[in-house]
Amino acid sequence: MTYLKRINALLLVAILALSIFAAPLATLAESGADAEVVAKVNGVAITRQQFLDLLEAEYGFYALQELVQKELIRQKAEQMEISVDEAEFNETWELIVAQLGGPQMMQLMLLQNGISERQFREQLRWNMLVSALAGAEVEVTEETLQQWFEANRNRYDQPLAVEVSHILVDTEEQAQELLALLEEGADLADLAAEHSLDPGTVTQGGYLGWITEGLTVPEFESLAFGLEVGAFGIAESVYGWHVVTVHSRQEAKTANYAEVAEQVEQDYRRSNALDFQSYVAKLEQEASLEILWEPK
Repeated sequence: MTYLKRINALLLVAILALSIFAAPLATLAESGADAEVVAKVNGVAITRQQFLDLLEAEYGFYALQELVQKELIRQKAEQMEISVDEAEFNETWELIVAQLGGPQMMQLMLLQNGISERQFREQLRWNMLVSALAGAEVEVTEETLQQWFEANRNRYDQPLAVEVSHILVDTEEQAQELLALLEEGADLADLAAEHSLDPGTVTQGGYLGWITEGLTVPEFESLAFGLEVGAFGIAESVYGWHVVTVHSRQEAKTANYAEVAEQVEQDYRRSNALDFQSYVAKLEQEASLEILWEPK
């Protein structure tokens, strides 16, 4: 999640830039561009070559910059033998889709910005590769990792947590009626779909997921953490009356460095790596670049 927060804004900007000029300029080498007509104005033809010349004049610098940067990244990845893990890529993609509100909202965003899913995926993969390269260049020692672990122990300690579902209703009478039905064996998901006023969980059958202390309103929290697994209860909060059940419970546990050392190293590298733009700029400064292109 930390990685996603760092790249999302840059990701969209980069993809939009790619969609504006990279795809059209890839056709510059096509033959017959000077003869192919792309539009006519009162009978006067505008050729593809005129169209491409304007694109090159307006966006050529940015397209060439992107091509240079991608080649620098490709060479660096080859040198360091680093690639994007497919499982991590798929997980990141799914998280982005979820953050946008699901597949339909993803497609809407792509349509609104005039980009394809393929372009979006390619740019995401490139950003993830840059992040991996930048992290790999961070120097680490066992001592610095252990110091990082101690300073950020709250990231790794396992908090007390419960997995819960609930039904939100207006009155105590409704809550008591639903509680009685549940204790008789009724299905909470079905009752939630029919009665719950919580728009965030009603489509999930009332499922709220895992919560830790301090995450919900006090009345809800007191009930949820006080219930035995499988039990039901009701409580009133500022939102109304909650009918709550606990599916499972996770006891608090102090992290052991040896058990989380790999995750600690990943977090340390990501937190201390150069950001996206700074790392690419560093590669440009280190490289031997010769720019021969001149705008027409």
